[in-house]
This record gives sequence, structure tokens and C-alpha cells, in this order.
Amino acid sequence: MAGTRVSPSRSRWFLTLALALALAAVLTGLFLWRSTSGTGSISSNTTAPSTDPTSPTSSKPLMAPTSSVAGDAQFLSDVTEVDPRLTTYEKKSGNVALRSLLTDGTAFCSFLNRDKDIDTAMVSVAVGARQVEPRTHLPLSVTTFNAVDSLALVTLCPSLESVVPQSDLKKIRKLSAELAVPSH
Repeated sequence: MAGTRVSPSRSRWFLTLALALALAAVLTGLFLWRSTSGTGSISSNTTAPSTDPTSPTSSKPLMAPTSSVAGDAQFLSDVTEVDPRLTTYEKKSGNVALRSLLTDGTAFCSFLNRDKDIDTAMVSVAVGARQVEPRTHLPLSVTTFNAVDSLALVTLCPSLESVVPQSDLKKIRKLSAELAVPSH
């Protein structure tokens, strides 16, 4: 039975690999979106539906996922384990941090539900977070966004896993399984 446990260093290696792959996907999506949006300004895209197919906006309404106190608590616990900077952020910013993280996780689920595209959902959350960062002080790192998005999928909106490409879903499930193993 002792042979089935993943060592902490190996677990960190897998986590680093999963986050690096997710980082590549986010950066590619952001680059493609930014290169086709002209000036890079999103203010006009947030008020009117866009005809640009690469734009992260849509005329369909957003629907928040059903949540529970237990699911929210699990999400907040896991997200700080994956990105330790978020533990400091939560301690420093208190309820603002908790609301910000839950809002971003819920927003990811809402965008994913509406658009059925993980890259669009990730870009939409990053764009929105960047707009409110002066008030929330959320760390604007790829690790943070990947942690929020991945863990939102497995804890806040697991019913949407079917719209995520299998290669991405496999990495996200692996991360979730590693979080389920108690660390000593």
C-alpha cells in the first residue's frame, strides 16, 4: 500500500507539468485573442455583442452554476494549495479575496457553460479580473488563473467537464486526484 502513494516531490513535478501545459494554452489563447482584437482594448467588446469569432464575448446570457457552502469551501481550500500565493492573498485581503476567487471561479463556469470553449472561458476570466484588479488586488499570474479555472471546473461546475477537450480534462483530473491525496 505504501508504494501507491505519490511522493511530494513527484506530486509537485506533476503539478508543475500540468500548470506549464495549461500556461501554454492560456498564453496561446491570449495571444490569438489580442492579435485579432486590434487595439487590445476590450471596453467596447464588453458592452455590445461582437461579430469577431475570436472575441471572448457573446450575446447569450451568462448563467451562474449552482453552488453550495461545501463546494465553495473545497474550491477555496484547493486553490490555495495549488497556488500558495493565494494563501497570502487571502490572509492579506480577507473577504475581498474570498469573494474575488469565488467570483472568478463562478465566472469561469458561466463562460464555459455559455461558450462551450475552455480557451474563451479562460480569456474572459483573465480579462475581467484584470479590469477589477485595482480593487481586488488579485495576483495576475498564469498560475493563479490556471488554479482558479481548473479547480472551478472540478469543484464548482463538474457537469461542464464534457465540453473540455479530453487532453486538458485528463490533466485537470490528475491535478484533482493529487489534491485528494493527504500531504504529510
